[in-house]
Amino acid sequence: MSGSLDWSIRIVSGTGGTVFESRVPNAVPGVLQAQIGDIVTWGNATTETHQPWPTQGNTPTGGPASPADPVLFFSDPIAANESSNPQFVVPGVLTTPPTTLKAGSVLYYCCKNHPTSSTERGQIVIF
Repeated sequence: MSGSLDWSIRIVSGTGGTVFESRVPNAVPGVLQAQIGDIVTWGNATTETHQPWPTQGNTPTGGPASPADPVLFFSDPIAANESSNPQFVVPGVLTTPPTTLKAGSVLYYCCKNHPTSSTERGQIVIF
């Protein structure tokens, strides 16, 4: 467990709609690689409010989970030109259902405010 790295994801307007863009060189769009204990934040560079939220069943196309696993609370709503709050710390264990995360585990999320958007989706891949 590292717990020493901070990662940033920007929420930006793209040609096909709003996207989650990892601020890592050569990153795959919408994908952030992180270790358990790392800190992830989102910065909203659009004119709308967005809220990263875990997907139902932790699937790439699922809608917002209801209720969401409490350890997967990514952020409060993020207003235009603001940063996420609180910071999200990549967990080692999910509570619902109890699942230990390890290298290769994926946490899928979507925008809670725009759940039908096919572009407002992301994933955190544990390495």
